[in-house]
Amino acid sequence: MKLTITAKNLTLNPDVEKYAQRRLSRLDRRLRHSVPARLVIRREDTRRRDERFVAEVTADLKGAILRGEERGASLEAAIDKVTDVLDRQIRRYKTRRKRRGKGLSEFEDRLAGMFNEVESEEESPEVLSDGRVVREKRHPVTRMTVEEAVAQMDLLGHDFYLFLNAETGASNVVYRRHDGDYGLIVPQ
Repeated sequence: MKLTITAKNLTLNPDVEKYAQRRLSRLDRRLRHSVPARLVIRREDTRRRDERFVAEVTADLKGAILRGEERGASLEAAIDKVTDVLDRQIRRYKTRRKRRGKGLSEFEDRLAGMFNEVESEEESPEVLSDGRVVREKRHPVTRMTVEEAVAQMDLLGHDFYLFLNAETGASNVVYRRHDGDYGLIVPQ
């Protein structure tokens, strides 16, 4: 795993860097080749001491983006938790590919370049009547089927996903319902 480590609101200790390299390298045995991954660790001032440190990992598989974010009382605990999350995601991804009985689809080949999310922190957030916008994420919206959108939403661990419907060409949103099923929002 080609790991890039970034620290926010704390100084990066070489021991923590070695620990992160060692823990996240265990994911390599589940993957065929080395993949680029980005680890962002940060300290936040929260009331709960067991959620002060955050570890966020984004790994770029050639076919999907895996992402995990976990909190812990220490950096090591947060890194352990996020490693377990990514391990489960890799297992789920490989199981889906095996179940389909074929290699990478055209859709999966396009995914690698499609969803490199660009995060931008605004210096002066927009103030709304109920709160403020504190983070903005951008990603290109491409054509895919509803099934492909559901698969990508599950891989990212999100509750909703915006995409262009391949059948209609319109923007649609697929979302996870409380009962475990999925919903589709189609604009008129």
